[in-house]
Amino acid sequence: MLIYCDFRPAELYYSLHELVRLAFPGCRIIQGKGEPDAEVVQIDMDVRGESIVIGGSVFSPAGNTVRQQEYHFMNPGDELSNEARWYARRFTYQLLCQHMDRNINAYGILTGMRPVKLVHRLMDTGAGEPEITDILQNDYHLQESKTALLLEVARNNRPFLLTPEKARKMVSIYIGIPFCPSRCYYCSFPGAVLKDYESEIKPFLQALYREMNGMADCLQEQDMAIQSIYIGGGTPTVLSAKDLEEMLDLLHQRYITHRTQEITVEAGRPDTLNPDKLKILKQAGVDRICVNPQSMNDSTLQLIGRNHNQEGVVRSIEWVREAGIRQINMDLIVGLPGETISENTNTADKILRLEPENVTVHTLSLKRGSDMAIMEDKEMIDDRVNEVQKGVEFFDGRLREAAYLPYYMYRQKYMKAGMENTGYSLPGQECLYNIQMIEERQTIIGMGGGAASKFINTADWTLTSSYNPKDPASYCESIEKLIKRKVDKLWALN
Repeated sequence: MLIYCDFRPAELYYSLHELVRLAFPGCRIIQGKGEPDAEVVQIDMDVRGESIVIGGSVFSPAGNTVRQQEYHFMNPGDELSNEARWYARRFTYQLLCQHMDRNINAYGILTGMRPVKLVHRLMDTGAGEPEITDILQNDYHLQESKTALLLEVARNNRPFLLTPEKARKMVSIYIGIPFCPSRCYYCSFPGAVLKDYESEIKPFLQALYREMNGMADCLQEQDMAIQSIYIGGGTPTVLSAKDLEEMLDLLHQRYITHRTQEITVEAGRPDTLNPDKLKILKQAGVDRICVNPQSMNDSTLQLIGRNHNQEGVVRSIEWVREAGIRQINMDLIVGLPGETISENTNTADKILRLEPENVTVHTLSLKRGSDMAIMEDKEMIDDRVNEVQKGVEFFDGRLREAAYLPYYMYRQKYMKAGMENTGYSLPGQECLYNIQMIEERQTIIGMGGGAASKFINTADWTLTSSYNPKDPASYCESIEKLIKRKVDKLWALN
């Protein structure tokens, strides 16, 4: 089904189309007037001095909805000012809720990845929780439960945010290894499914080491300390023990100092772990490891393309404990095909028995291009919104009963039921990197395939970004340009 967006000015499309997608999940959203009898969302904005008048309509075979509202500028500007766009989002949200006769988004007009950032910005101004609650619910239209979640997460992770003075001289590092032993059905990550180790991994590692050395030179010239390091992917533990050790040795030579507080390795696939690799990780100072089962139901694991069963997960956790790595995170996904509260209960029971320090609960986000998204599109499988909502609430309750608290959260496009991904931690076991990366209060230097770098201006917490290609071959070909771009951005901050 096609939904046309006829917005004036046309530039409003970039501010409003995500709200339209939330109102019409599964539909294709197109900018334009549409054909006769097409379903069209129409928005007209007219700035009149210190006022702004917005009119809107939704035309559909099921019926039409029309509304108009006048707003008064707090800071008079043009029709594309931030304030004007904010009014347009509020208006469009209310129009769509009226047309659908339901709340289209539990997060109101917030459609971005990092809603907790808004809470921190309000806290920075001195606003207290009652005032922030009023702003979130009345100005941004958040539901009460989501308002409470954002406030709780901000309350739990705010003590870990750096002051501007510390953030200017302390960064965190991300290393991306864009290879996996197989492709999960829900994933569209275009990194390589590893087929030939020598011909694929070796050139990539040469480029990675060049980038690591180039960025280390710049960081040392600026006397920057490294707070945390996160090695992700892909699946970093697809590397051989020898190559893993070599990469960690370079990290120690160029990045890790007494000021480094945390080193995480994402061993997302239990089938890539063994005691020898874990011994290397422990000796290198790795103190946090992610073992991500996604589900503890073997039939689900087989369906989504994982090369392991729940026994392999348990065995990997036992190896991590024996190696002496102090902190384990386990990722779970709510909304996997065929899973209901019964399967969620089985997963929760088995995970909690293993006593990980962190548990991250993801809501399934079907990436366009993933096998599962294609299958759902073809077979018109139901969205199962209520089942997913119940699953997220179930895991939240079980984890809280076991003394876990939410300490970071983020959202993604195409998430089932419009929910969120939430990281839970036992008290005192929070992951520093996750907090700094999600709240964007610290510069993150990303190296390797698909790595994102975020350069934070501590004067106002604005940022600029730089992205490495996800494709390993493209990454290798452009390595010198990537280094120069990041070095220039880092010097521009200081």
